[in-house]
Amino acid sequence: MKVGTDALLLGAWADVSKARRIVDAGTGSGIVALMACQRAPNAEVVGVELEPNAVIEAKANVARSCWSDRISVVEDSIQSFATAAENEGLFDAFLINPPFFHGKPKSPDKARNLARHDDTLPYESFLDAAWKLLSEEGDLQLVWPWDRWTELKLGAEMRGFHLLRKAEICGREGHEPLRVLSHWTKRITGEIHQNEVISVELGERLDGQPQLSDRYKALLSPYVISWPQP
Repeated sequence: MKVGTDALLLGAWADVSKARRIVDAGTGSGIVALMACQRAPNAEVVGVELEPNAVIEAKANVARSCWSDRISVVEDSIQSFATAAENEGLFDAFLINPPFFHGKPKSPDKARNLARHDDTLPYESFLDAAWKLLSEEGDLQLVWPWDRWTELKLGAEMRGFHLLRKAEICGREGHEPLRVLSHWTKRITGEIHQNEVISVELGERLDGQPQLSDRYKALLSPYVISWPQP
């Protein structure tokens, strides 16, 4: 799978500043795990991935990075990984860009369907896995479709998670949100959660080129060598 905006936003927005052990569920190419490792210089990161070809790609990307000594890639489902006794309560941060297409037409490509459709990983399953894997001070952070926000919120709250902050993601300024980034904690903080709206683009494109918002560019600038010029 190509690196998408959802993964980039999650990797840039997630707060891993205090994390020592991070799990990236459904790591795919490893992009979120690599971004987390760049931002958390003292953390160990585990990428868990079910699709064999994606595991090969993630391992190759990790090996080419300067953080290969701090990232490991495990071929497993996150549900199975969470049942291992040695992993229970081990992680400070659980990051996931989950497959969230539900009841949508599918591709002939099985790997693409695995990455995009929630047949093998419904939201209830990754919420349960996160609860098992996170320490009492641990945080769950993910990207999710805006039109399914209510069911995710209810599911997370039913399991005992508390919303710490969220960001509604609009494709263009002034448009309705398409995605939502959310940060949940197992501990009761007593804080009112923070909310922001992030637009990826500003207005209409010029000669077909997107005019990226300052907020989007600020989030991604630590990972981008240069921005396309209009």
